[in-house]
This record gives sequence, C-alpha cells and structure tokens, in this order.
Amino acid sequence: MTQANTPTIPAVDLTVHHQPGDLSDRFALSVTKLLRWCADTFFAKRYGHRAIVLETVAAVPGMVGATLTHLRCLRKLEADRGWIRTLMEEAENERMHLMTFVAVAQPTLFERWLILLVQWLFYIGFFVLYLFSARTAHRLVGYFEEEAVISYTHYLNEIDAGRSANVPAPAIALQYWGLPANATLRDVVLVVRADEAHHRDVNHGFAAQLGDQAANSGLSPDLNSDLAPYPWHASTLEIEKPAVTPYRKTADFNETTLPAALKRRHNTASDVWGVIRVKQGQLKLTFLEPHSEQVLDASNPGYLAPQQDHFVEPLGKVSVCVEFYHSDPRAA
Repeated sequence: MTQANTPTIPAVDLTVHHQPGDLSDRFALSVTKLLRWCADTFFAKRYGHRAIVLETVAAVPGMVGATLTHLRCLRKLEADRGWIRTLMEEAENERMHLMTFVAVAQPTLFERWLILLVQWLFYIGFFVLYLFSARTAHRLVGYFEEEAVISYTHYLNEIDAGRSANVPAPAIALQYWGLPANATLRDVVLVVRADEAHHRDVNHGFAAQLGDQAANSGLSPDLNSDLAPYPWHASTLEIEKPAVTPYRKTADFNETTLPAALKRRHNTASDVWGVIRVKQGQLKLTFLEPHSEQVLDASNPGYLAPQQDHFVEPLGKVSVCVEFYHSDPRAA
C-alpha cells in the first residue's frame, strides 16, 4: 500500500529496546509489562478507544517532568539543558494525539470515568516516582513508548488487513501534521507512531544521562533543546483558525425523504467538498474507490473530497443534511 500521503517524517526503528541493566530498569520494565497486560485485556483490538484512554495518561509524564525540572533549576540556580522545553513539547504532542483520536472514536461513558480515575492515579504515582528517582521515571516512559510503537504498528496491520476502517483523517490531524486533504487514518497512525518513537528515544536518553550511562546506551549523550519542537508538526496556535463556512446547504432529509440520487453512486464536482451532517440517528457512508465504509452520527460527520464516488444508506430513522464548500473544511 502506498504511503505517498504522509509528510516527511523521521524513519522509525521498530527494533529499539533498552535491555534492563539494574533494579531500576527492571522495575520500570515490569510496571510497563503489567500496564500493557491491563490495556490488552481491557481494550483487545479496539485501538481507537485504546488510544484515547492511554493518551490521557501519556500526556502526564512530560508535564510532571517539566514542572519538577523547572523547580529544581530554580532551586539550584542552574540551566535546564533544554529539558523543560522538550518535556513540555512531549506533553503537548501527546495531548494532540488524544484530540485526534477523540475525533476518530468517541469514548464511551465508562471510558470517560476510567480516564478520570487512571489519570489521577497515574499522575500522583508518577509525580512521587519522579521525586524519588527521575532516572527510573524517564526509563519507565521510554518503555511505555516502546510499547506504544508496537501498539500503533499493530493498529497499522489491522487497517491494512481491513479489520479496522481506514476512515478519512480528522481535520485536526490535517492541520497539526500537515497531511494532505485525502489523508486517511493510516496516515495519522504513521505520524503518531513516529512521535512515539521520538519520545521513546528522548526518554531513554534522559534516563541514560541521569544514570551516567550515556556512553553505553547507544543514544546521543548530548540531548539538548534541539530535540524540540518537532519539525513535522504545526504549532497548536496555527491550527486554531476560523472555520470555513459552506456556500450551500441542503434541507434536512429523513429516511423517507432522502433523495434516491444520494443512495446510489455519485460524487461532487471537481472543486467542491462536501460534509454529510447527521443530526439524529445513523447513516452508513460507503466510499467506492478505494472501498471503505463509515457509520455517521451526530458526533461523526462524513467528509467528501471532490469527485470522490460514494453513496449513503440510512440505518433506521435519521435526520441528515449535506453542506458544500469551495475548499476543504477540515483544513480551515
């Protein structure tokens, strides 16, 4: 399958694994394996929902590390060697992963409660760990990110095998990673995986520095502020732009009044983008080339690129309208 849609991103080494060298490393690896087992047991192959819950946790270490490093530098009147900026960028990057996957898979009510519980428990636990051993904390994050790279690789395999729908990339992903208008979920997972590999290498490098093991780590001992920001990302300020407005909008249709033309193969003009907005019920959107299906509801609109062949099918009672744009509404 072609990957031409993806922006230029660093190559991801899928073989990286830090061999534990002492009790601190073994503790970090054991905790990681335990949490990996919990995630595998609860989420199985529901990778979209898995990403939502785990990214709320993944955004915690960078913020904790940046805060405690900042306070330590103030106390000791010393420079931070670029660590604060790097860790803040990591936290922000993980938060953008979360916002992206929220647009792909809406969390259930139970998952929302799980997020509240797990985030607080992990925040307190990681804060205490960082106070007692920053080296162990960074090693733990390094192992977390190794598992994240593995999980997103499995997600790619599910998409390639057709077991997970390769839906269009959400608007926030197009803006943040600079993806083209026809980018898909597969493209998003590729850039997210590259982010996680970056976090993996940075945190293993930080742990090596703190443990005076840089010479034997296989990673650069000169990690500094050049690690951030990530060159293949837009800043969050750049993505907060006014929304594009439609130049035309249809009336609201229900399952009875939905035009027959929309239920058979059709497309928009070469310079027209469309958005199918479901106000009530569900509507199945089928793209023909390449073939994919998407169930639309009030929280999941359907995005149509110019001349993209498709048709729709109401799934029971439904209320729906179609908006037309002169430019891609996801790239506003």
